Amino acid sequence: MTTNLITVFALVVGIVWLGVLFASAIRNRGGEEVAPNLKPGITDQEMETRRLEGGQKAAIAFSAFLAISLPLYFLGETDRQENFVVEFEEAAQERGAHIVEEFKCFDCHGPEGVGGTASYVEKRSGVTVSWAVPSLNDVLFRYDEDELKFWITYGRGNTPMPAWGLPGGGPLTEAQVSDVVSYLGTIQVSQNEVLAEVELGIAVQLDRLETAEATMTTEIIDQAQVVANIDTAPARLEIVTPIAALAKDILDDAAEGLDTDDDGLSDFAEEELSAISVEAVEALTVVEPIALDPETADADLAQEAVTSLEESVDIAPVLQIYLDAIQPAIEDGTVDPEVGISDGAITELGEIATQAADLGLTVPAAIQDLADAEQLVTTLEDAAAAEASVEGAADLATQASASVTAGSDPDGDGLSTAAEEDITNQMTEANGATIPGGLRAISLDPTNPASVGGEPDDETAATMVGNLESLHTSLEVTSENIDKLREAEVGGLEFLEAARDAGVWEIDFEGVAASMGADVAAAERAVGLFNSNCARCHTAGFSAGVPFTQEAGSGGFGPALWDGRPTVQFGEATENPADDLLVRFLTRGSEAQTPYGLNGFGSGRMPAFGPLLSEADIELLAAYLRGGNMDGKG
Repeated sequence: MTTNLITVFALVVGIVWLGVLFASAIRNRGGEEVAPNLKPGITDQEMETRRLEGGQKAAIAFSAFLAISLPLYFLGETDRQENFVVEFEEAAQERGAHIVEEFKCFDCHGPEGVGGTASYVEKRSGVTVSWAVPSLNDVLFRYDEDELKFWITYGRGNTPMPAWGLPGGGPLTEAQVSDVVSYLGTIQVSQNEVLAEVELGIAVQLDRLETAEATMTTEIIDQAQVVANIDTAPARLEIVTPIAALAKDILDDAAEGLDTDDDGLSDFAEEELSAISVEAVEALTVVEPIALDPETADADLAQEAVTSLEESVDIAPVLQIYLDAIQPAIEDGTVDPEVGISDGAITELGEIATQAADLGLTVPAAIQDLADAEQLVTTLEDAAAAEASVEGAADLATQASASVTAGSDPDGDGLSTAAEEDITNQMTEANGATIPGGLRAISLDPTNPASVGGEPDDETAATMVGNLESLHTSLEVTSENIDKLREAEVGGLEFLEAARDAGVWEIDFEGVAASMGADVAAAERAVGLFNSNCARCHTAGFSAGVPFTQEAGSGGFGPALWDGRPTVQFGEATENPADDLLVRFLTRGSEAQTPYGLNGFGSGRMPAFGPLLSEADIELLAAYLRGGNMDGKG
């Protein structure tokens, strides 16, 4: 502020001085001007009194002005420059935000950079996968700004991450890349938040291993469905072609005729397009939805649902998912009339009874029938309602009551309420799973201009017809290239089946523990740490998902780590972790053009985990890497 005042003051003084000179020049204009060398000289008295003193006073005043203003200007200059830096940085951040939005970075990296997925063709299998994309809201804890600029500029080959900078073949200048990095700095979470995510990351990765077999089964079914879609494309094309053509013709002429609701679609067009949408859905439906009513004896519909799925699973392999869900629902939901409640409910209630007994409540020793179940509920409700209520009894009473309701058989057809509801839901989902995406039946009302979900009828109609045309085009392209497409997708299916049989993603935690000289709990934590922080780069196929994951530490973007390679590069562990080269490398990461370990020379690509993990976790990770048996199989 002081600097601005001084600048303004100096400007005003300068303008006044110029004004004085100009006025003096105007005032002195007269007749013919005598040349200066012909004018009489100034007398000594004039020179040494009025003019000399005036000049001296002016010089003194100007010197005083400089003596005061320059220090004041200097005092404010630091703040001015700092404010300018802040303004420049804020402008860069704003430009970076626009670039991130324009190029849709968060479509892959998740909202506000929390991490997400991107569609990518996995190169070993040729299967289209959802590639796990890393978070950006903590990236500056892993890399410094120069390293981050490198990744943005050149991307990461063999992943969905393209090069964005001009040197890498992308559209952004060096200045724009810097702006993006400036913006990313504004969305970074705190270090405490990063550290809090460690346990969640470990849990997620251990759960990934635990559910790997189910994940693999689902992936194989999905890929089999891709092959089935190719095989059935010609037949479906014959169905869709006339329907799509008729729908387009009607929409093109939709403005002609009576239009009661004045929505741009004639009444005839609305009725016909609604009928066409229903026809299309019915023609492409593989299984019909089946609804069971818990209040009506209709258990025979459950077997009808199973039969329908079994008969259709060859042409629609995705139905196996629903078949696998319905069969255990029937088994667990079967109700013996003498027992009055399903086996599944009895199991749940037995666990609740055990918890109730732990609270000191007197409950049936075993839940064997509906009477025992109702007694348990009554005991828990009384304990919760007592003046000196038992803590936790109310929650258990709610759970027990829900289990009794779900496991009961009010219609006496031998299937519990929960089983009938589950079968109904599974069949509804199965029906929708085989209908091409975006295709749905609509019902346009000629008296309502927005009769489907509040959306204008003309937009609803255009969307429906557009989806039919898109489906027709897709089926046409598939049919024309059926042999080539089928060969590629069958190859992907064979890859997945081989991967399921090989099970290379599996980890023997006891074997890992033995190689580390630690217990199984430590081995599980070490594997969880590695998979949540390191496997993305050091295990081939990891980001593509379990079905595509190769042996732990097999190498990908980063080098392979198996067979004791870390020990070769960093030597044996030291008594003092601070002197351990591997611990130091994990903590600091790779620094560009800087030696590391015994033989390494840094490129800056290995992130620093010191800001992300505790010292104990880094030491545990180092022990796991040195163990040389990363999958525990020897």
